[in-house]
Amino acid sequence: MNRTAFFAVLIVLIGGVYYVLKTSDAPPEQDVTMTPKQYIELVEQKKAARLAASKLEASMQRSEEKLKQARQEANQR
Repeated sequence: MNRTAFFAVLIVLIGGVYYVLKTSDAPPEQDVTMTPKQYIELVEQKKAARLAASKLEASMQRSEEKLKQARQEANQR
């Protein structure tokens, strides 16, 4: 393979990767230029979001259980 073909393939490959990253629906959140402090903050934000989502899901399950119990009690009367 001569140099011209190698560089042409390399440029097309780099362009393809760049295009996929720019047009993806969920681009990566971690940037190459992210400082350690910013990365730690990002991890903490993700952790807080996961905890909030799990608390919300647990409260929804509890309210659904209470609703089922109330319906059963109403049907028994």
